[in-house]
Amino acid sequence: MNEMRYDWLSDRWVIFAPNRLMRPDDYDRSPRCEHDSSGHCPFCSGSEHETPDATLILPGSDTDATTSNRAVDLQRLQRKPWLVRVVPNKFPAVNASMPVDASPCEESRHPESRTQQQECGPSDLFQRRQTQGAHEVIIESPDHISSITGLTPQHAALVFEAYRRRLNHWRAHSNMRYAVVFKNYGADAGASLIHSHSQLICTDFVPNDILRIENRMAQYHRTHQRCYVCDVLEHEIQSGQRIVSESEHFVAICPFASRFPFSVSILPRRHRSMYEACSDDEIQDLSRMAQLILRALEQEHPRAAYNYVIQSCSFESASPESFHWRLKIIPRMCKVAGFEWGSDCFINTVTPEEAAVSLRKRCVSSTTHRVPVEGVPVEGVPIEGARVEEFSVPRSALQSNPSDSPFRICSGNPAATPRPSSTPHPETPSHATTNN
Repeated sequence: MNEMRYDWLSDRWVIFAPNRLMRPDDYDRSPRCEHDSSGHCPFCSGSEHETPDATLILPGSDTDATTSNRAVDLQRLQRKPWLVRVVPNKFPAVNASMPVDASPCEESRHPESRTQQQECGPSDLFQRRQTQGAHEVIIESPDHISSITGLTPQHAALVFEAYRRRLNHWRAHSNMRYAVVFKNYGADAGASLIHSHSQLICTDFVPNDILRIENRMAQYHRTHQRCYVCDVLEHEIQSGQRIVSESEHFVAICPFASRFPFSVSILPRRHRSMYEACSDDEIQDLSRMAQLILRALEQEHPRAAYNYVIQSCSFESASPESFHWRLKIIPRMCKVAGFEWGSDCFINTVTPEEAAVSLRKRCVSSTTHRVPVEGVPVEGVPIEGARVEEFSVPRSALQSNPSDSPFRICSGNPAATPRPSSTPHPETPSHATTNN
């Protein structure tokens, strides 16, 4: 059980997890050096015994391995080939253990209720509570590749399908209140292992920053009877200045007031509050767009680390109809320095308009794309006999007939693409500020 401590002045809870210092680390932390220092990887095929039992294996089972006959299912699935594997984190930031004598009271189970308290007395100066949750690792390939861009589109879609299944799994737990999927790519983004993977953390509380965002979304919805993100998306498509790419279901933009250079938000055209409510077609479309944008970023800044985060509404949101989920890509090309720490006001050295132009060019400028064959990594340890297929996409073809591609590259012409409806879809809620 990990401990949380409350900073009343900043209205922020902090999780303390000293056990995470014991994580293995592939990265040489000397300046500008990133390589596998051990030569051994616990995430590669053949090392399954070094991780906890899998909670999901794709492909291999039609159901989540945690749903029924768990012991039998796990023994059977562990012996089957896999492309994506989800396991509990061996060094969790939060875990599910709860001491018998540590049952939290209702107030401590919902620490965000403190945001409603304006007074603080001597007894409130050093608040602490136990927290529980889950911390999982999504291993994205049995092969030792460093980036999700090295996967085939079909394989990458399995990664995003694993996100959907695990989020749905944790949303069904009555004692859990929030979950976030995220990726740390590169040492500067917090990664400790090179092998391409992402993570999911689920908690029994809603972080205060998420609550504030949900509240602002709800306030906008109450005032205008419209979704904030839908309105932003409508204006962004009209302008075209900050759009990086568009597809049938998604639009990628560089947010108007992004805090970090080259930040990108991928927003669903359809008003949805939860990523896990995506259809199969939307999952495949999103995985293709995420690969497109990440590949463009890796080409534009080959040594840049980045994070991406999927933000859905909390499990017990008071107004889910106002929430619009998003995938945020946050490059880590600059350090957060003294002014930012002292003021919480960020200095961005690249305007989103300039960033969008550069990334748009990267999405279409290369006339030859390297496409990994299923099961053959493009990046990482070379494999003898590995094949890489190539196909040509003339720039003129993409510009003159964008329907030939699943993606439309915005030229700044507001008439180039249809505008999304800003009326909330009846099936879903919404939220998400588009500023990173």
